[in-house]
Amino acid sequence: METQPPSADITGLIRRWQHGDREASAVLAEEVYQELHGIAVRRLAHGGPAGLQATELLHEAWIRLSANPHPFQSRAHFYAVAALKMRNLLIDLARMQASQKRGGDLRPLTLTVTLLDPSPQPEDLQLMAEAFDQLTRMDERKAQAFALNELAGFSVAETAELLDVSPATLQRDLRFTRAWLATRLSC
Repeated sequence: METQPPSADITGLIRRWQHGDREASAVLAEEVYQELHGIAVRRLAHGGPAGLQATELLHEAWIRLSANPHPFQSRAHFYAVAALKMRNLLIDLARMQASQKRGGDLRPLTLTVTLLDPSPQPEDLQLMAEAFDQLTRMDERKAQAFALNELAGFSVAETAELLDVSPATLQRDLRFTRAWLATRLSC
């Protein structure tokens, strides 16, 4: 994981950015770019539409983050939402491919989630997105843990640090989330 300034600095920049400070927006983009690019690279390494570059995924996610500001509580929350924006972009692309009348050039997306078929179809991704949204409403920390670890590719130690929990707590959260999602997806 890249060395970042103390989270208070990034958290402060995020808050200033959310209140319309253009200077903070530019500084924040510079400070978090490498980490967000790493998330995009890891996300695409597990599958994505042919020809989609990590930089394109990152820039589109940044546009969506900027268009719909969220009340971020911390640096970890910001990265989790950014990772989810990237995930949602990939799901949107899969849905567009699935909706093509003649099938087009469909390529299955793969997720690092071990509870899923290694090459889920767009319908599977939609079911997973709905289950994940339900989990987010039920327990936001567990959803963030899953997003950072499974979807964004952070290690258990990195995710635990970002969420300010112990690695043991994070592993329990991940076990629960995987089992909960498996139950929801098997219905």
